[in-house]
Amino acid sequence: MLVSFSEKSKKFIARHPKDDAFINILEGAIRSAKTWTMIPKLIFGLNNYNVAGDRIIFGVSKETIYNNVLTQIFDFIGTNNYSFNRSSGELWLYNTRWSVVGAKDEGSEKYIRGRTVGIAYGDELVLVPKSFFEMMTGRMSPEGARLYGTTNPDGPYHWVNTDYLEDKVKRDAGLVWSDKFTLDDNLSLSPETRARYQSMYKGIFKKRMIDGLWVIAEGAIYRDSWDDDLLYDDSTRPIGLIGAGGHSSMAVPIDYGTGNPTVFLQIIDDGNTFWIEREYYWDSRATGIQKTDAQYVVDLQTFLQDYCPQAECIIDPSAASLKAEMVQKGIWHSNAKNEVLDGIRTVSSLLAKKKIRIHERCVKLQSELQTYSWNPIAAKKGEDEPLKQHDHAPDALRYFCHTKVPSWRVAS
Repeated sequence: MLVSFSEKSKKFIARHPKDDAFINILEGAIRSAKTWTMIPKLIFGLNNYNVAGDRIIFGVSKETIYNNVLTQIFDFIGTNNYSFNRSSGELWLYNTRWSVVGAKDEGSEKYIRGRTVGIAYGDELVLVPKSFFEMMTGRMSPEGARLYGTTNPDGPYHWVNTDYLEDKVKRDAGLVWSDKFTLDDNLSLSPETRARYQSMYKGIFKKRMIDGLWVIAEGAIYRDSWDDDLLYDDSTRPIGLIGAGGHSSMAVPIDYGTGNPTVFLQIIDDGNTFWIEREYYWDSRATGIQKTDAQYVVDLQTFLQDYCPQAECIIDPSAASLKAEMVQKGIWHSNAKNEVLDGIRTVSSLLAKKKIRIHERCVKLQSELQTYSWNPIAAKKGEDEPLKQHDHAPDALRYFCHTKVPSWRVAS
């Protein structure tokens, strides 16, 4: 295997664990070789480091650890030098035993309670609950215990930043060490690939994912991605788009509300661009009329029959009552992926690259995309959370983009 490391990476890899701080964090841009730098450190340094206690690799889930970290380790050392039980999380690297532990919520700290830990490595620290991290450091009592982590930036009030990266007392005491990585630290990236990643993000996402900055999520979510050039009308729609052979598929994402508005969008995929041709928007508060699930399904049937009879409906998994009514009427549907922040990033990227176009008749979608905003109170707590206002049409669009658009199309 041909391996290339920047001078920054080489210096970190070569430093003996005894000369590292208690907590060591590689932070910065995506695809900046943070994890790639940790792999040889873990294999050649930490795997053989003489320290008492368990060795643990942790992250938001065992699956993400496997995808983000373990597959790279296995490629690095070869099939004869490891064994891994994906159910129990037991991992052997050469003759050294590790445990892989998921930390998806505040209750996950129970998985390490009572253990004595000598070495810990955390993948994507900003996604790990603070209680788990604190429990982990509290279990690291052996002399010479070391914790390592990698992460992309988040908001400036996130606990990783405030309690560790910017804690001058801990840093001056030698308890915390960190280094910032950029795309230039990944020597495997060609200029074309680096430019592609630069173009994938706008606004806050570019500042965090590309520039590696801990910046607050504030104001309108899509303000840096919105452009009036995204709009089209009947005269500027591609000829033949709606007719047979003019597109590859149609979909109707649905955001369902009882007291809140219910939204359907007609989205046409021509293999390159997603054209949002029509919207249905019913606001029971504004109209003073609350529709039943059966009435919404009748409206959906009409919407499908009139505009897109073969379209797949994509709906929030929590809309159980509406889905039950749809099943009764034989309407084809699938559950949307509902990871909010990941979905917002996907929508933002597609808007910025003008891979989403919106018909001028979709006035509610236009309005809400420009007013959908971050929650300033949550931001000050170190959390990225949209306000539950003007979010209905953007949520429907997010369901479609995050569920049906593969990552290679976002990046292309």
